Amino acid sequence: MLKAIIADDETLIKKSLKLIVERTNLFEVLEAFSNGRDALAYLQEHTVDLLITDIRMPVMDGLNLISALREAGNETDVIILTGYGEFEYAQKAIRYGVSDYLLKPIVPEQLQQMLEKIALKQNQQKVVQELRQESLWYCRQMGERLSQLLRDMDGLSIITLLDEVYSFMHQAYGEHLPIFQSFYSDLLALAYNELMIISPDLKEVITAPSSLLEVDSMENLRGRVRKQISEWMLRMADVRSHGIAHTMKKALTFIQQHIYDENLTLQSVADELNLSISYTSESIKQSVGMNFTSYVTKLRMEKAKALLADSNCKMYEAAFQCGYVDYAHFTKTFKKYYGYSPKEYRARLNVSDFDE
Repeated sequence: MLKAIIADDETLIKKSLKLIVERTNLFEVLEAFSNGRDALAYLQEHTVDLLITDIRMPVMDGLNLISALREAGNETDVIILTGYGEFEYAQKAIRYGVSDYLLKPIVPEQLQQMLEKIALKQNQQKVVQELRQESLWYCRQMGERLSQLLRDMDGLSIITLLDEVYSFMHQAYGEHLPIFQSFYSDLLALAYNELMIISPDLKEVITAPSSLLEVDSMENLRGRVRKQISEWMLRMADVRSHGIAHTMKKALTFIQQHIYDENLTLQSVADELNLSISYTSESIKQSVGMNFTSYVTKLRMEKAKALLADSNCKMYEAAFQCGYVDYAHFTKTFKKYYGYSPKEYRARLNVSDFDE
């Protein structure tokens, strides 16, 4: 059962309210106070689902009570009681986010309708929270995947992921809009936070996702999610189009400095640049006109030719300095690349072969 408290300086009204509220079997009235100050003190120590308060009370009135609650971040549902001629106060209270207001003298049927409405809303919120916890593991997985796809600017895979998410959620929970609002909010927040970790350079580029709670239909909700992701990708593309030259310069310098390292891989280059392997691969290809393996082979073969032209360098030493521990593999690669073996190349140059 939901929990409520009452604040009203008239004893008879407090008793009547308690009776009407508890007859609904929706709320249990925990306490009844004669002024806002005592009600506020109680709410600072206890959590309730509903506050029913008069506007005019001694010590602290209802408006100041509600204002203090909201300033403290307390979003408890509130029903205010107001008399004729107090509509100005009621309108001010509504700006504080009260759930409803009830005109004195109290009509039990009206109060019951308000209580039923609030109880239904709160029970739905609790169901959403429970379902949210159930789907959180899936949301985390999808959030991590989405962040990686965003980093890679992989628009087609993002569309596929969003379709997959919708199908999963629809099969599990139907067309329950509040659940989808909660899930998509979590999904975007998780993806954003993960993206800030794996690509910290984007912190000044993209902003945190906006709220989805006010979206009024499933179609609009899915559209908002796609729009948010599109905005992120446009900003990222703009920044990366300006920074790609500098990034690739760093990548190519790293490759050239480690060309002798047998452990040089596309992954090691991507790690050095803090980029994904797929994005690094595509960027290198766009920059040098060939894939990573072909580019590394080209640099190593050019280096090998220069080393083999030096009569003081033995062929196995040339292989090692080009990143090949296996001399047979070096010879095979060299012949495949140039059409002749290292030994044949030295013979063409009339360079003495000290390996024999």
